[in-house]
Amino acid sequence: MILTKSGLAPVNLEKIIAERIKNKSLDSFLLIVPTNRKSRFQKKEIISSAPGQSSGRINIETIGTYSTKIFFDDISARGRILTEATSAVLLKQAFTDTELKYFSSYKNGIPSGTVERIKNVINEYKKHGITPGHLREELKKIDGSEKIKAEDIANVYQVYQEKCAKLNVMEIGDIYAAVNSLNDDDFAVKFKELYPHVNLIIINGFDEFTAPEVEIIDKTSVLPETCLHIGFDYYSHNNFIFSHLDECYNRLLKRKFTEVQDISPPVLDAFNRTVREELFNMNNNHPEYKPKINIITATDRSMEIELIAKEIKELISNQNVEPHKICVVFNLIHHYSHIVRDIFTLHGIPFNLTDRYSLTTSQPVIAIINFLEILENDFYYKNIFRALTGGFIKLHSVDLSNLLRASVNLKIISGFSNWNLQLNEALQKTLVEDDDSVKRYEKRVYEKAFADIENIHTILKPFVGKLTLREFQKNLTDLIFSLNIPLNILNSHGDEVEKNTKALSSFMETVNELLELFKLEYGTEKQFPLSYYLDNLRTAVTATRYNIKEKPDFGVQVTTLNEIRGLKFDYLFISGLCDGDLPTRYQPEIFFSGSYVRKESKHQTEERYHFYQTLCAWNEKLYLTYPLREDKKELARSNFLTEFISLFDTNAKDKMDYEHSVYSINELLHLFGINQSEDIKAALKGKIIDADFISNSIAVNKERISNPEAESAFSGVISKALNEDEKLKLSEMKEKEFSISQLENYAKCPYKYFAERILKLEPPEEPTEEIEALEMGSLLHNILFEFYVKIKEEGIILAGADEKIIDRAEEIIFSIAEEKLSNTNCTSPINFFEKEKILGVNGDHKKSILYLFLLEEQKSEDGFIPEYFEISFGGIKKDASGTDSLLTELSAGEVKVRGKIDRVDINQPNKKFRVVDYKLSGKKPTLDDLKRGISLQLPLYMYAAKKLIKAQFNYDADPSSAEIYSLKFNQKSFGKIIIKPTTSRTQLDENELEALNQKIISECVEAINNYVKLILEGKFNLSRLHDRENKVCRYCSFRAVCRIQDIN
Repeated sequence: MILTKSGLAPVNLEKIIAERIKNKSLDSFLLIVPTNRKSRFQKKEIISSAPGQSSGRINIETIGTYSTKIFFDDISARGRILTEATSAVLLKQAFTDTELKYFSSYKNGIPSGTVERIKNVINEYKKHGITPGHLREELKKIDGSEKIKAEDIANVYQVYQEKCAKLNVMEIGDIYAAVNSLNDDDFAVKFKELYPHVNLIIINGFDEFTAPEVEIIDKTSVLPETCLHIGFDYYSHNNFIFSHLDECYNRLLKRKFTEVQDISPPVLDAFNRTVREELFNMNNNHPEYKPKINIITATDRSMEIELIAKEIKELISNQNVEPHKICVVFNLIHHYSHIVRDIFTLHGIPFNLTDRYSLTTSQPVIAIINFLEILENDFYYKNIFRALTGGFIKLHSVDLSNLLRASVNLKIISGFSNWNLQLNEALQKTLVEDDDSVKRYEKRVYEKAFADIENIHTILKPFVGKLTLREFQKNLTDLIFSLNIPLNILNSHGDEVEKNTKALSSFMETVNELLELFKLEYGTEKQFPLSYYLDNLRTAVTATRYNIKEKPDFGVQVTTLNEIRGLKFDYLFISGLCDGDLPTRYQPEIFFSGSYVRKESKHQTEERYHFYQTLCAWNEKLYLTYPLREDKKELARSNFLTEFISLFDTNAKDKMDYEHSVYSINELLHLFGINQSEDIKAALKGKIIDADFISNSIAVNKERISNPEAESAFSGVISKALNEDEKLKLSEMKEKEFSISQLENYAKCPYKYFAERILKLEPPEEPTEEIEALEMGSLLHNILFEFYVKIKEEGIILAGADEKIIDRAEEIIFSIAEEKLSNTNCTSPINFFEKEKILGVNGDHKKSILYLFLLEEQKSEDGFIPEYFEISFGGIKKDASGTDSLLTELSAGEVKVRGKIDRVDINQPNKKFRVVDYKLSGKKPTLDDLKRGISLQLPLYMYAAKKLIKAQFNYDADPSSAEIYSLKFNQKSFGKIIIKPTTSRTQLDENELEALNQKIISECVEAINNYVKLILEGKFNLSRLHDRENKVCRYCSFRAVCRIQDIN
């Protein structure tokens, strides 16, 4: 309908505008439209239909821009309008300055998300002319926690308004109030200054108007010598769609507007009229539109977009439809925007996506804030890695992998001084002369890490201390350009360049707006620390949204229902038609107070109205689409769609309707994976894709799955694929010393050995302040080593010791433990409970691992005396005591080996020995693992101990046993566990046991030589253990790389 105060004759708004354009009277009328998109679209339409496609001044406004221009005479004064970011910061200050009750539980300040929601609520209050005084009146109608909450919001709103008034800044609601405070004469003068030749005003495309907007329209309607028409989409006989507009309609009637007949084409359109009058309202059936309406059903959201993409490709390719004449709309676009980007790009469909992005999701902005947070959080390692791994801050001199390795090794979490201290201490330890390649490598790691931390600190130095607003602004700008962030954005890939450029631009605008606000508040000379700037920046960034500029007449339009109000497209897809998306579920905003809470009935009617308006936005074909599932959850078809289908006959489409064609390169590749025909190969080559390479890859994968033990590089046998230099490098491993862990690694999975030891791949780790099992074990090893050295010097023997000796031993062992614990990294404290387990729960020594150890040693009655502790063999040149190793070289058969034995006990009279391995878990190897050569540690220790005793005492000792010494803090599982070399339950004598131990040693040596032989032959196949899932695969970091699940 048309509402006007200018007569009762029927009105055709489109015809009136067309005549003015034809007569070159563009400056004689003013169009007020609901959105900036409609404004741009209308301006383009006017220019294209103007004679010669040239135009003079075109007056098109939204009601917001119109009001702003009326109120602000000086264009520069319009900078006093608050943005989303600055209003959020100002509102957060208002929360700080208000004595709160309901919100007092937030000890660390109101969360940004809550601030933004309340900001939106206050903004709505202002637009509707609702003041803090009105809210206080509402308090009389409510009670309990709702009343306390409403009182807090009213008080915050009051303080916020006072701040706005003091700083002379405004929001659109404030501007509405200011415009309505003008008397009619002043209003008329301002209007004529802005629009001197306008005598016709058309307001069109709006859903409804707030009370202040109606008052502004009324002021405009009484301007002398002007005519005003309101195009108001309202039909009083269909309450299911239009009842929420009753109040607005009546408000306009009270202002003396009268209804006249609207004879413009969209209103007379038969389909539009049917929807307006009958949808949700009648049970008629209309088969006449069936050829033009399609329902597309998809299994899920991704498939829904894929089917839409295929239909669009058919429209563009087969029917020569121009992409910009196609529109895809969603009610909740955020459910789909990322899917649309991926799938439309994959299908080669040009598109304009109008989703508003939050600055909090922009990688360049995140990188800048994270980089500054390095200083704010005193070099917290996560800030360092977050800032430097996004690709937009590239400090080429900084080796992040090396820095992470240093932080993990030294357990550095944060603290610039701590980084320096720990790295310096670590470097001092590496200065000890030792021909140890590990130490040399560690030195390089720590030197580089030290230099990198200093480099980062130097870059951030301008932000140390307090800064004025001007200093912060200059330093931030200098930082952004010195880090080459704009250049890195321009060098990033494809579609992201424009998006990231806009994000950085929006960020800088937000910073400038924020600093301008602070200048109004504090002047230019006040100084603030970095934390103050960052706290406000984070709030501002959370509230800031940005759009990428649309390319006119380029691509399919992808947008929301609200954004196409008043627009029409030839081909329209209304998508996401499932309950929860359209209509959305009723969720009242909890921060609205009393009677201002939106009612469910109004919510439902508004949702129907938006659906109705969208249904009227097509010319040639309409598509309605919906998904059946989301993840594992079933989705219900929208009841709006059900109502629509009951009114109109439609065509149904699903996945099967698009099986006859290939719509994208990905589909062609998928097809080629199934059938490597010459036709498909030729099509791929036409797309500059190496089809032969793909065919070869498919063949390789098939062979790998069907014959995983084939002599092929793709099955891990690489010798034939190596060049001469690589073969030489591999052959040099013959002279290498192998550690037990390396050999056990190969035994369990040759490929894992290859990845870790040959390629030297390192899965990423993160530093932790908690003590780990490895460190706990190392600490206990050191304590027990020094303890035995000390009691050996004093001639103390624990086996069968009396109470006096045990008391002395207790004094010695706990003294050593306390010293060791006091020397642990003071910035990375040992876990409290772990410390208690070592020194005694609640300070009671008798409730500790160490006291249990003394008691266990006291019980020994078999004549074995601990002789060697932390004794090394092979390439480890020094023992734990720092003395030269007795076995600087040790070969197991033809293979050089190295390692360190926790303890060797000797029975000198009987010339027997046993090896002891301390374990925190108490887990022991199985006999099967020993026989299969998977567990090599204890057999090799026995082999080395035998050689050691021969070198020291010049006799051949017999291996009595290998034992796991469980240090688990549990009375039942604490102590020695003998590894039996047989499963026989028959009691064996000592000679038989020694013979079996010798056999296990021989099998171990044989296995070691076999493994090294296979390494030299370049055989690095996947694990072939029948129980590989439990033995190696379950927690393996390389599982995703080796893809063992493909051949399982």
